[in-house]
Amino acid sequence: MISSVLHAEVEKSKEEVTFWNFDSPGVWNTEQHSHTKGQLFSLQSGLTIVETVMGNWMLPPHRCCWIPPSNRHSMRSCGDIAGWSIYLTSDLCDLLPSRPVVLALSPLLDQIVRRIGDWKQNAPTSSFRRHLLAVLCEEIRSAKIQPLALPMPSDPRLKHFVKNMAHRPENERTLDSWAKVTGMSKRSLLRNFRMETGITIGQWRQHLRVLTAAEKLSSGSSVTQTSLAVGYLSVSAFIKTFKRVMGITPLAYSRVKDKPPSNSATLRAGRS
Repeated sequence: MISSVLHAEVEKSKEEVTFWNFDSPGVWNTEQHSHTKGQLFSLQSGLTIVETVMGNWMLPPHRCCWIPPSNRHSMRSCGDIAGWSIYLTSDLCDLLPSRPVVLALSPLLDQIVRRIGDWKQNAPTSSFRRHLLAVLCEEIRSAKIQPLALPMPSDPRLKHFVKNMAHRPENERTLDSWAKVTGMSKRSLLRNFRMETGITIGQWRQHLRVLTAAEKLSSGSSVTQTSLAVGYLSVSAFIKTFKRVMGITPLAYSRVKDKPPSNSATLRAGRS
């Protein structure tokens, strides 16, 4: 989806904000990279997984993901995706989140970005441009963080632990058994895991299962098949958990098809 040509265009642009509208059929992957600018992007359809050294973030439709300047990351899609992305010069990012986050996308924030996307055809006055960018930054700064992250521990033993959980999300192995595998006591495993990730092992596994489920649903799996594949014996319990995390039922999520009109991966830079 993001080519080296696009990266070059974004980096060399002297504009305060650069807008890009995309519609990418098929699976898309990027290698780990970084920008000197901050990036905010959102999907109108599809699902993307953002991977960083600090953890993985799941981006479903109608949220937005913020990646600060110079933060290395890679992204992969689960099937077709469509949406927008904007890049902000580092001076606009000083008061914005200092680490990658998935944020709620307010109607105002979405409309501001789309207005910026029209600047090439309808150039604003310098005053209007300055005020709108200020409101844009305030909307990003005040947006609610969404619980769609899988933070990664730095301890090698805990890294091995989460790698094994991610490989088998349906696994119901006990904490006592996991503690033996990691060479830690159960108490130390629980304490160190929360200290390094900020969440409990149970919360981490729940988020892992929802992330895995969203990928499977995007690939066409049924709700029942997905529920069993990620370790839920009760479909109703799976639906309840998925809705609490994603804000939408699995069935409704699998039917999201409100893809907006496409300009086929057009790069646009606002002009004063």
